[in-house]
Amino acid sequence: MVHSSQPLYFFPERDVTGEELEEMLHGGNHEDRCNAISCMLRYAQWEDIWDYVSRDEVRELFDDLDLPDSLRAAWARMLKIESIAT
Repeated sequence: MVHSSQPLYFFPERDVTGEELEEMLHGGNHEDRCNAISCMLRYAQWEDIWDYVSRDEVRELFDDLDLPDSLRAAWARMLKIESIAT
């Protein structure tokens, strides 16, 4: 896991550090986790995503993530998610 006090590039609407991201993912509520993962899947580079979250964690929350339909379908294919709630 990456712990950084510098703002991460994949949160365009507000400054979020690596430490804050870790807190959202592992100490936050369901909504915080979904918002953080949604931002990562929208804006982060492939390698950076998996520094913070596992594929299983993404699969677990997938139906609750805020993603455009085309991006949701692409991620579902990449993560081999069979059924998608739309």
